[in-house]
Amino acid sequence: MAKEIVLFVLFSIVHLLAIVTITKDDVFYLPSKIIPILILIVSLFRFFPSLEKRGKLVAVGLVFSLFGDSFLAIPKEGYFVPGLGSFLVAQLIYSYAFTIDSKIKPLLAIPFLLFGSSFFMVLAPKLGALMIPVGFYISAICLMGWRAAARNSITKPFYLGLAGALVFILSDSIIAYSMFLNREMDRSIASLGIMITYYLAQLLIYAATKREELDVQSVKNT
Repeated sequence: MAKEIVLFVLFSIVHLLAIVTITKDDVFYLPSKIIPILILIVSLFRFFPSLEKRGKLVAVGLVFSLFGDSFLAIPKEGYFVPGLGSFLVAQLIYSYAFTIDSKIKPLLAIPFLLFGSSFFMVLAPKLGALMIPVGFYISAICLMGWRAAARNSITKPFYLGLAGALVFILSDSIIAYSMFLNREMDRSIASLGIMITYYLAQLLIYAATKREELDVQSVKNT
């Protein structure tokens, strides 16, 4: 697992440098953005037939995340909603992955419900025609956070997955803040904050998945 994480970090740094040195119109921008996620996808899909159900779901969630990254990196207008839709599917898939072998634990939904509803009410006056898709997306990320927190197994993968879910919510919150609440925010600073937290979130969810897969294989081999 160490090799792909090193590659992921190196190519993530490449894209962070691209954010402050080139624009979305540059032919290098899109590849630099998606290569880190491609590394994680390839790492999981190499063993796809032998992955547990959760591992397969996370792999598919990464693919939809890749679609979302690609849409949002296109400099032309009209690609925000397809990008949002791709990430919404990814969040729902992650939610399902976290739900496997877990109880409902409704009390743990309360902080995510409070955050999601409060954040949506703050955003609502600024959303216009995007109110419905953004509302659905906020619901999806809060659902994902709740399901990550509600898992039964309090192990290292649990903490990695929960941390990944929370950082993902932070990343999406930065997107919403910079797009709707503070349009004057420096775009490079916003993009750096978004991508640093986004890459970290995906890496944590990936690491949780790989750790669980290794644990399962270890049990099977004993």
